[in-house]
Amino acid sequence: MVRLVVVKSNMTHNNPLCLLFGSWLLFGISHSLLAGETLERLSGRYSRLVFNGLAVLMMALPFYVSTKLPVHLVWVDPGWLRWVRHGLSVAAVIGFIATLKYYSLPAFLGLKRKTWQLTFSPWHRWVRHPWYFLSLIFIWTQAMTQTWLVSALCMTLYLVLGSRIEEKRILRYHPDSYAEYCRIVPGLIPWRGCVLDEVTRLQLESMALNESASND
Repeated sequence: MVRLVVVKSNMTHNNPLCLLFGSWLLFGISHSLLAGETLERLSGRYSRLVFNGLAVLMMALPFYVSTKLPVHLVWVDPGWLRWVRHGLSVAAVIGFIATLKYYSLPAFLGLKRKTWQLTFSPWHRWVRHPWYFLSLIFIWTQAMTQTWLVSALCMTLYLVLGSRIEEKRILRYHPDSYAEYCRIVPGLIPWRGCVLDEVTRLQLESMALNESASND
């Protein structure tokens, strides 16, 4: 049975948590402002590399703030649930590693300039954002302290909003194929019966290829 841990709320506890929330807010705002064409105009061909570097630096801030705050558990889970959490967390990491073969890591990191072609991997047949889905599993299977709860909520909100921003960007280049794909496949949480079949996958990839040709 999960045992809740009641911690008295006062200014000493609340102010650091507000500071943590503020650091996540700063990360979200800066990350969103630099996304898209803004940084590309400033950094040119190295925009992706600069973007990722700044993202790592800005994300380090809330994690650094977390290390300086006292640890207060929100609840204490029983031993069996702890094993379930650890199992799901490890499964998410393994799943993330398994998805890497469907991405060009040098291009993603900004080490190599490459035009992205819209294709749908086996993971993308079940969920539009496999990395975000796996990230959510990892985030919510950690020991739930007050500081981690604030961070988990902020990261979840960022993933939800970030997925919407990313999809709007893709729709500019693939208005028909990606819109149809979004209609079939759920965004962040796989859902029974909502899966992209092989015939439709090939049709959408063909549509996306034609859209890319017309954009050129």
